[in-house]
Amino acid sequence: MLRDEEILEALVPYNFWGKPQETGIEREEYLEKIETFCRAGNFIIAIIGPRRAGKTFLARQFLKRKISQGLNPKQTLYVNLEDPKFHAYLSLELLDEIYKIYKVYINDEDFSLIVLDEVQNLPNWERWVRSIAEKENAKVIVTGSTSSLLKTEVSGVLTGRSLTLEVFPLTFREFLSFRGLNLRSFAEIVANKIKIERLLAEYMEFGGFPQVVMVEDEYLKREILKELFEGIVIRDVAFRYGFKELNTVKLIAELAVNRFASLVSGSSLRNEVAGIVKRKVSPNFVIEVLNALEESYLIFRIPPLSYKVSDIKRHPRKLYVVDTGIINAVALRFSKNIGRLAGNIVALHLIKKFGKENVFYYKGNREVDFLIKEGLEVTKAIQVSWDLSESKKREVKGLVEAMEEFSLKEGTIVTSAYEGLEEIKEKRIRYIPLWKFLLLGRH
Repeated sequence: MLRDEEILEALVPYNFWGKPQETGIEREEYLEKIETFCRAGNFIIAIIGPRRAGKTFLARQFLKRKISQGLNPKQTLYVNLEDPKFHAYLSLELLDEIYKIYKVYINDEDFSLIVLDEVQNLPNWERWVRSIAEKENAKVIVTGSTSSLLKTEVSGVLTGRSLTLEVFPLTFREFLSFRGLNLRSFAEIVANKIKIERLLAEYMEFGGFPQVVMVEDEYLKREILKELFEGIVIRDVAFRYGFKELNTVKLIAELAVNRFASLVSGSSLRNEVAGIVKRKVSPNFVIEVLNALEESYLIFRIPPLSYKVSDIKRHPRKLYVVDTGIINAVALRFSKNIGRLAGNIVALHLIKKFGKENVFYYKGNREVDFLIKEGLEVTKAIQVSWDLSESKKREVKGLVEAMEEFSLKEGTIVTSAYEGLEEIKEKRIRYIPLWKFLLLGRH
């Protein structure tokens, strides 16, 4: 086990009582949600989302906010569980030692606000967290890069004792704010239309990971995105889930990213992988990797909306990638990709706004890109068509079919630039440019 001095040396660089901390640009909406969770009672707060989405900075921002509200910096403890100094000793015993040393040398007061960063690296962390929350006067925040925290660790030992906040790369509005364009009113949005459209092109190309947004050099942006993709695949998927065929896991991830905004089945992807590696590949292995990629937030898969389980199982799910920057850094580039990139951006916008469990696609005689379910009702039908000159007739027919199926009076077609209103069969179809769809939020 590490000596007391070594543990303190590892903690100092990450804590406000050790040195000033960089906290970045505040993401106010997330901070307010954490504040709300804290007021709800003695719940453990889990902040989860993809690697580099800003969870660490968000946790630091919250600590800084509490300190500015009067909390003694020594009453805060931030533990980076990816610190190389801790790797050989990761265990509940290490956490016991860290907490004991912190209480002896730093904080002899009663209350402690504790952040455990990237907690999925520590087996059985939830037992330690529950014990501290029950026995000590402490508020515990954990962060993690896998949604399995929701389904296994948190839903088991911490049932009824945790609240979860999902953090994603920047929304387009957040992206504009990071780039210095703070839009507080509709008038400001309209007045800055040209600048917004220019920045939308940048957002589509490089995405919304905060670190990438804050870098100016385009070559460096792409290198960071490639490294981020590798980190998710190797650390959050292959190592965490124990896959031994690292090259095959990476191949499946690359093929999945290349299929963004498309229907993808495990069997079709398995056949493609087998053709490339020139050997048999288990379909279960491909499905397990896809599930791990989704749990690690690299991809999202949206099912068709049907009241029949057989239909959901029969039709493949539509795959989207967490960030268009990763798509452009990893996938093959084609001119037709821009329409699919728009579809991917809309998918992520809807997932963030309504929750992944409420986003579907429609498959009848025709298809519709997105259906939104609120409660028991389907409330929205949305198509994405970047070039209406090629697809307007098809998109409208599909949208009208879905609107009739779910008794909707209005549907939306997201476009590159065209804006307008059309009535067909007593159904209202609203055409709206992507930038306006992302900012106005009336959908």
